[in-house]
Amino acid sequence: MDKVRVVRSGERTLAIFIRKGLSVEEGARFVTEQQDALQLGVFERPAGYRVAAHRHHDLPVEKRAGAEFLYIESGEAKVTIFDDAWKIVAEETVQAGDALLLLAGGHQVEMLKPTRFLEVKQGPYPGDAKAKVFRDAS
Repeated sequence: MDKVRVVRSGERTLAIFIRKGLSVEEGARFVTEQQDALQLGVFERPAGYRVAAHRHHDLPVEKRAGAEFLYIESGEAKVTIFDDAWKIVAEETVQAGDALLLLAGGHQVEMLKPTRFLEVKQGPYPGDAKAKVFRDAS
């Protein structure tokens, strides 16, 4: 079983789930497409391998809908992925060592156990009122 699940709505990638222990061939494996707002790769390098000292050019970046990366450090959570019309497209349970990249559509995270996770998103963050559209609870 591959440890990557790509969730799509039509041709649009909404989310990518990466399970702990994803196999990596030839030292690196990217799970995103070149055009995705965030790029996500998994690397395995032997002791003594060195990434040459470098920095990145300032490039013009088009900020799109807020992409997020979550890494589950401990615990367990249920993640629900929605399309733009709030239709449920996928549900996955994530555990320690799993990660997910949220690129489009909507999402909900319900903690099934006490959970600690890391979240990465592009800043600056303008606050929930400007950055998020909440699903109507009715």
